[in-house]
Amino acid sequence: MLSETEKAVRKTLIKVCRGVEKTFHRRKVTYKELWEKHSESGGNWGQGCTPEVVGWIVNISDDDVDQGRPPLNSLVVRKDTGQPGEDWEAWHKSAGSPYESLAHAQAACWVYWPEKSVLIQFQS
Repeated sequence: MLSETEKAVRKTLIKVCRGVEKTFHRRKVTYKELWEKHSESGGNWGQGCTPEVVGWIVNISDDDVDQGRPPLNSLVVRKDTGQPGEDWEAWHKSAGSPYESLAHAQAACWVYWPEKSVLIQFQS
């Protein structure tokens, strides 16, 4: 069961995935952006904040994969590389993720939660 913070983070991740939430990397979000938006502890961002964000996104993605949805943690990235940290690969292996690679997991997210413009085109 997701905490209230994790539910809010998940909503943000879906908005990011759909391209609705403006972020540094299009349709991806940095650890810092998530922490600044959802941290209840306040204070300045620093390396010690990353574990808090990783905890949220791992719980969210475990729940999503259990429910047959793609893992939104694949969209949480480092600002400097635009890629998830090393923890993503470890999670991917331990969770038994059905996705062959990071690119495959990201693409699955973008298909499952398409951009708003794509939804409008199909409704027309």
